[in-house]
Amino acid sequence: MVKPRRSTAVPPAPTFLPQPARRVAAAIQYVMARTGFPDKDICCVAIDAWGRFAKVMPRWGGCPTPVVAEIEFERFRTGNGIDAFLAETGATGEVALEMLSSVVEPPGSLEETPTATEFLDAIESHSNLPVPSAIFRQVESAVADGDARKIAKLLQSDPVIAASLINYANAAKFAGGGKTSSILKAVQRLGMSFVQRVVFIASMMMRYRQGRCAAFDYRGYWMNAIATGSAMRALMPEFDIPETMADDAFAAGLVSSIGWLAVSETYPALMAKYLDRCGHSDPLTKIRAQRELFPCPIRLVSEHYLQLFSFPEIVLVTVAGKSTDHRNWGECLAHATRAAQRLAPFDCLAVLPLTEVPPSCLQEWENWQDFFAGQ
Repeated sequence: MVKPRRSTAVPPAPTFLPQPARRVAAAIQYVMARTGFPDKDICCVAIDAWGRFAKVMPRWGGCPTPVVAEIEFERFRTGNGIDAFLAETGATGEVALEMLSSVVEPPGSLEETPTATEFLDAIESHSNLPVPSAIFRQVESAVADGDARKIAKLLQSDPVIAASLINYANAAKFAGGGKTSSILKAVQRLGMSFVQRVVFIASMMMRYRQGRCAAFDYRGYWMNAIATGSAMRALMPEFDIPETMADDAFAAGLVSSIGWLAVSETYPALMAKYLDRCGHSDPLTKIRAQRELFPCPIRLVSEHYLQLFSFPEIVLVTVAGKSTDHRNWGECLAHATRAAQRLAPFDCLAVLPLTEVPPSCLQEWENWQDFFAGQ
């Protein structure tokens, strides 16, 4: 005997609910009417325009036909992104997303410019936000434990990173220690913090050889990022930054423009529009286009994104342009950015390159050539 379906007439959503909640309520009632599922068997999830997931907790009223009387939205245990959603829903959630993707437009096709708040919220919550791989997380944990042997063991599984570190450890500035072919000795010679930065670069480069914005030069971005970090490290003496802070200086240069990568993944259509308008233009044209198209400065996007990771405070304030107590860091970064535009130009940046790159920057840049060859 077949159980009769519930009436397909859809009760209207209560008018006293806020507009977004009324839409969710109407969608829930539509599903119930079409499927005949009892209200206790329905698990509801809302996804907003910026890709944030939330549990929908309806309170039912009405008799004999249930009506959504009230709605609350609740975050998933580990956040509001796609990973948090899948962690709790498992295979069912994966199937639901596959079905959803077949009937809606792919995300990131917005052509209009969002507000600054929407822009930064999307950068933080979007499932395509650039994040490093598992090996970076493992190395990060080993660095926190001060375990150089564990780091060396982890890196044995990645010959490209291992070879790059050994090559760097054998560079002229470390020549006093003699040549080495040991990953452990390379880690000890370079320092665990610097090794962590190299792993960050390698894992991100491997993950983002290509991305959501076809017009964006992903490899060019990373080469420029490393060139900026190298120049920052090389120029430290000129700006009275102590050698003990070399790793932080390199990191500040490395991630100073990471907002461009984040925007290319979160708003690919907007990034493509910018590149189409002024990809090879002069810096002034690029500055005007950035102000017109992007709702906030890209350095603010970089700052917002970097807060998700364990970068030192000096790195964060330097990238954000807030290093008032350490003005020399900001000046060093500005000079390094111009040097990098000569070593490895990146079209997104509105920066005039240096006429002549200092020899110290060229030497640091040379240390990375084997690394690029392996990527």
